[in-house]
Amino acid sequence: MNPLNFFILLQVLDVATTMIVLALGGSENNPIVAHLMSLGPVGGLIVSKIFVIGVAAAGALLQKARGIRLANVVFCGVVAWNVSIIARLALVA
Repeated sequence: MNPLNFFILLQVLDVATTMIVLALGGSENNPIVAHLMSLGPVGGLIVSKIFVIGVAAAGALLQKARGIRLANVVFCGVVAWNVSIIARLALVA
């Protein structure tokens, strides 16, 4: 899988896991995304993801695969963090 496609997959997983965290009573910790969520939880997440996917697509057009790979490592961590929060919230519930 090319780095941009994997990046997009990670964004979908981030939205899905964030929505589960929110449904379980958690909150968004990224202050920029939290501010965008004043548009609504789904709307704010989608706006933020459109922006980051646009930046990654620009990087792909400029052949900056290394930067996209680094972002993939970071977002793997974000998704893993979300999953850990889901597990903790589920244990409390």
